Amino acid sequence: MLSAEFTPLSDRVYLRYGREKAKSCGKDEPTTIIIFGWGDGMPKHVSKYADGFHDLYPSARILLVLSSTFQALNQPLEARIQDMMPVIDTVFPTPTGDGSNEERVLLHSMSNTGGIFLAATITAYQKPHGVDKRLPHELLVCDSTPGGLSIFTQAGRWSRAMAVGTSKFFPWPCMVTQALWFAILWIHSGLGWLRGLEPSGVWADRVMNDESVTTRESSRLYMYSKEDEIIGFEDLEENVAQVRTLGYRAVDLELFEGSPHVGHMRLHPQQYWGKISECWKAAIIRK
Repeated sequence: MLSAEFTPLSDRVYLRYGREKAKSCGKDEPTTIIIFGWGDGMPKHVSKYADGFHDLYPSARILLVLSSTFQALNQPLEARIQDMMPVIDTVFPTPTGDGSNEERVLLHSMSNTGGIFLAATITAYQKPHGVDKRLPHELLVCDSTPGGLSIFTQAGRWSRAMAVGTSKFFPWPCMVTQALWFAILWIHSGLGWLRGLEPSGVWADRVMNDESVTTRESSRLYMYSKEDEIIGFEDLEENVAQVRTLGYRAVDLELFEGSPHVGHMRLHPQQYWGKISECWKAAIIRK
């Protein structure tokens, strides 16, 4: 359960307002921070990132998006996009203009599930604003994402992530849950291939690097470790190398020592929040 500070905008999107006394402070600080939690992340755990951002930028309102790995894997594309409309309706309610005159937005995506619904939100922005518009934001932080996209190389990692997130629902050992998810992933992938469907992770990766959907006028920060058991560091570094060729204002990469998947903030809080603050300041200067 989330604390009373969060107001539900839907069954998956929650809003936390900034401190009123801080509203006149920090003209170069973000006005809105949107956090896309990792798959099956418990609200009490994901909300710790909202707490960290609140300490860093007390005047900013924070939107928290919670999703399951199953939703990221199985939800139809249009439903995925529609479920993110409360974010757009709250942050960019005007159907004309790009909203950038008043809003300074920081996006924070966690794991591949967070990345999938971040991509859905960026796509949802074009519904009321038009296909020639891009969701304005100064900085995108990618925490433990993206990873590899091939079922042939990633089924073991993905099934492990799903087992960790759902093991509390089953009485047997986690390895049994992982074996079940491994089989489900292969079946789901095979059925999708037969139906000609694009896997959600592949779709998200394409959208995030598509100039017709994503603005190049923003900065990116990728945070990762070589000990991540879910996201292979080689896959992430390869993705960043490709992104750096696309013309973004800045693409930064931060390595954490010894931290597990989406565990960098917990083990290295000073490095974590310090790097985000550094990249935000640089993004504002470049604007």
